Amino acid sequence: MVITMYIERFVLRKPGIAVHGGAGEWSLDSEGEKRVSKRLREALEAGFSILVGGGSAIDAVTEAVSVLEDSGIFNAGSGSALNSAGYGELDAGVMYGPTMFSGAVAAVRVKNPVRLARAVMERTSHVILCCDGAETFAKVLGLGLEAFKPGEEQVRRYRDLISRIDGEGIPPYVRANREIMKRILETGIHGTVGAVAIDSEGRLAAATSTGGIWLKLPGRVGDTPIPGAGFYADREIACSATGVGEAIMTLSLCRSIALVSRFMGSVSSAITYSFEELENLPRFKGYAHAGVIVLTKNSDLYMAFNTKGMARGYISTDQGSPFTALNKL
Repeated sequence: MVITMYIERFVLRKPGIAVHGGAGEWSLDSEGEKRVSKRLREALEAGFSILVGGGSAIDAVTEAVSVLEDSGIFNAGSGSALNSAGYGELDAGVMYGPTMFSGAVAAVRVKNPVRLARAVMERTSHVILCCDGAETFAKVLGLGLEAFKPGEEQVRRYRDLISRIDGEGIPPYVRANREIMKRILETGIHGTVGAVAIDSEGRLAAATSTGGIWLKLPGRVGDTPIPGAGFYADREIACSATGVGEAIMTLSLCRSIALVSRFMGSVSSAITYSFEELENLPRFKGYAHAGVIVLTKNSDLYMAFNTKGMARGYISTDQGSPFTALNKL
């Protein structure tokens, strides 16, 4: 499979925020595209209202991602994929640029894992909590987070995918057959969500949330809750990633872009270089699908992906309304 790189650059006027709803093939009818764009706008407006009110970048990305989680149409929050056992295990991570503090949760069953990740960052000395321990932490703090419950569409999709698998329901990840694994990856919804923001003080933040890969083995953790892989922020750059988690994690994609941009002096070149490295990983040759949104301290925004499309959007002070897109412009 030939993978082609696509990259956009926009100059924002701080404060500003950008979001994504996952890289992949967004083959929707006009009504479907309108629904996705509407949800992207809602997330952008929610985050931007915090920024224009003097709020911080970390508050803005947390709120924007929460809205995307609640939408039910992305592979995050209430719309999350189900694992091979038929239940959801959700991941999320947040990072605040000025301090480089981060927090993440993995394999949890709460509808808004990004809020739980934020609590890990602010109320513990840890970076990642997972599984039952993370959920117990939420209960002890009285966070009041709603449990994740799959909807009818998710149950239908799960049954459909399971019915296509040979070997008496054994997921392809149990078998050493990468061609089958590749087909399942391409069938799933690439709907990981994320946000990057810069506030009026020039502070950067990033957040990412996902339900992971459809039919993943119970306990699988991808790139989303790994600082430097699925999300990253420091004083100069913020990044949120989407795509094939195992490939993104192997390269630490967001951190790679941040570091390479300092050596090259160009964020665009750093993104291109990092994606080339990603696509050359032997284990994922031909299907290292990924997308990123990257925001710098100078308010330069980059949106890049090597898939047919990526749901994305942004808004800043000099705009009357949010910009959104699903495919290449």
